[in-house]
Amino acid sequence: MKHILIATDSFKGSLTSLEVAEAICSAIRSNSPSVPTKVLGISDGGEGFAETVTHAMGGELIKTDGHDALMRPIRTHYGVINGNCGVMDVASTIGLTLLTPAERNPLITSSYGVGEMIHLIIHEGIRKMIIGLGGSSTNDCGRGMLEALKETPHLDDCEFIIASDVSSPLCGPKGATYLFARQKGATEAMLPQLEARNLAFGKELEQKTGKSIIDQPGSGAAGGIGAALMTMKHYKTVQGIDWLLDLYNFKTLLKDTSLVITGEGKIDRQTLQGKAPYGIALMAKEMGVPCIAICGKVEEEVEGVMPWDKIIQVSPPDQPLVEAMRPEIARRNIEKAISSLFLLK
Repeated sequence: MKHILIATDSFKGSLTSLEVAEAICSAIRSNSPSVPTKVLGISDGGEGFAETVTHAMGGELIKTDGHDALMRPIRTHYGVINGNCGVMDVASTIGLTLLTPAERNPLITSSYGVGEMIHLIIHEGIRKMIIGLGGSSTNDCGRGMLEALKETPHLDDCEFIIASDVSSPLCGPKGATYLFARQKGATEAMLPQLEARNLAFGKELEQKTGKSIIDQPGSGAAGGIGAALMTMKHYKTVQGIDWLLDLYNFKTLLKDTSLVITGEGKIDRQTLQGKAPYGIALMAKEMGVPCIAICGKVEEEVEGVMPWDKIIQVSPPDQPLVEAMRPEIARRNIEKAISSLFLLK
C-alpha cells in the first residue's frame, strides 16, 4: 500500500520540522488510521540543518560554546560524520530566531561566530565541512566570519560544501539586502547603505581572489556569507534541499508515495528561490506524485506560479501572528487543517 510522505521544513520560531510532521501524522491517524505515513526530517540549509543531516548520516551531534550575532556567549552545536566530516549551520549560532525583534539590526549583527565554529571544527582535525546557509540574522557579506578565520591554519586544505537555502546573488533586487534584510530588522532607509556595503566588499573579494562572486547563485545566502565562503580554495555550492533529497534518495521513496505533504512557516517569493517546499514540490511533480503545501501564512504574490497542487494556510486570517506562532496553537492549526482535507475524510 502506498504511503503519504511528510517532508516539511520548520515553522520558524514555532515548531521544528519533526514537530510539524508529528502534528500532520496525528491528524492523519485520527481521520484515516489505515493510511500509512513516512516522515523525513527536512532542512534546506537553514534552521535544523546540522541536526537533520547528522541524524540522517548516523553522525554525532557535538554541543559547544560560541557567540551569537551580537557577540554574546551562546550554546550551539555541530555534527561529526564518520569522524572526518563536519556539519554545521549558521542558524544555530547567528540565527534570526535567536534575537528578539528589538535586537535585529543588520547594520551591527556579525557573522563572526560562524568563523569561530569553522575554526573549531578545523582545530579538531576535520578537513571536510558541510555548511548550511539560511536563517541568519546578518547581512555583513561574511566579513565577521572571515575576520574570525584570519589566523586559522589549514584553511586552504579544507573542502567546503556550501548548502544554500536560496539561489540569490549577493546584490541586486533579488540579492541579500533587498530580498531578505527587511526581515532581519532593516528599515527602508538602511537598504541602500547595506547594499553599497555588500557591493564594495564583494568587489574587494573578487579582486583578492580573481573569482567572479557577486553575481553567483547562492552568494547572497545567509546575508552574503555565501559570497565569503566562495573565496575558499576548495568549495562546492549546492542547493541545500536538492542535496538533502539526494541523500535520502527521494525519487526512489516517491515511487511508493500517493501524496507528499510539505510546507514551511510562510510561503512567499523567498520560497520560490529554492527553499525546501519548492524543491520538494518540483521533484514530486517530476515523478507524477501530488504534492500539497501547508504554511502559517501564504503571500498573494506566489499565486499563479505554484508548483504545488494545493497550498493550505493553516492559521485563520484573523488570528494575530504572535498567537499563531505559539507552538501549541500552531500544532492545533495544523491538525485542524489536515483533518479538513477531503483526501483524508
